[in-house]
Amino acid sequence: MFCFSPIDPISLLAKPSPSLKDYQGLTLNFFKEGSGRRYLKVSYKQAVSENKKLGFLTMNLAFLKINDLDVEMYAQHLECSKIVSLFDQVSKKRGVRYAIAEPIRLMIQTPQERINVIGQKGKFSSNGSLRIWGQVDVIQGKESKKMESLILTADTSVNALLLTAGKDPKPFLTVPLSE
Repeated sequence: MFCFSPIDPISLLAKPSPSLKDYQGLTLNFFKEGSGRRYLKVSYKQAVSENKKLGFLTMNLAFLKINDLDVEMYAQHLECSKIVSLFDQVSKKRGVRYAIAEPIRLMIQTPQERINVIGQKGKFSSNGSLRIWGQVDVIQGKESKKMESLILTADTSVNALLLTAGKDPKPFLTVPLSE
């Protein structure tokens, strides 16, 4: 008994969907639908796979390293539900789940000031937050704070971005977002 199934020759030539590694110097801009104002800009120099051995194990596991990740957020145009959704989508992507950015720069622009966060490493966590660690500098206006690590979360209950230092459960900075 023979079974023939039609094969579409075009589908054989189709390439798999692109990954972060397929682009160098990528910049993504996100705009608010009603006003057309940019609320988020994400850019990086390149993304490469690195094989690392874990402890005594001889198997190589590929980790994605994103070089020079820049994230710019514009608080007056940013909707909390949008950023929660984006963070959630990114943290659930299999390739990004194990990705680490080295270094990472985060800029949050409010109507009153600019907040810059610079860290040696950054990663989107499975809980939908952005974790930055390794000599983190937080520059707010003329003030500067140094810390071991920082966690950025978006909280829809207060419609704000929360910046928390390390394992401290209480945020040291709350950035209100647009309504």
